[in-house]
Amino acid sequence: MARPALALIALLLLAGPARAAEPAGADESAVRQLNDDYVRAFLSCDVARFRAMLADEFIGVLASGAVVDKAEFLAQAAQRPDAADLRLRDVVIRVYGDSAVVAALVTYRRADGSGVRTRYTSVYVRRGGRWGIVLVQWTRVTAPVN
Repeated sequence: MARPALALIALLLLAGPARAAEPAGADESAVRQLNDDYVRAFLSCDVARFRAMLADEFIGVLASGAVVDKAEFLAQAAQRPDAADLRLRDVVIRVYGDSAVVAALVTYRRADGSGVRTRYTSVYVRRGGRWGIVLVQWTRVTAPVN
């Protein structure tokens, strides 16, 4: 299941570097809004919003390395996250035609006061004029972040 997702990412990166240098436009704004919606849906356990945002073939690679499909992701999204003071840093959005990649650093605190740093990458695809998330991968950051 992860191989097709990795192949998709490789294709996106090889197919579109020339477009990444174009000025921000409507597509970048739309993807940025969806990324913001994703964070709000996570914090509010908004399963309906996630259901609308995620493509049917969605794949999530959790920080633990576990791979989940859309149904498993939605089940987890219904559970209140142990995350307070969540902040995004270093948000990068690249649009490549009908595909887009979003990457960012997320920091937050757990209820026990411990800090968490995670990087995530999301891959979006536009079909029928509508953007959907086909892949998200989270990676726990263990080294200090500048």
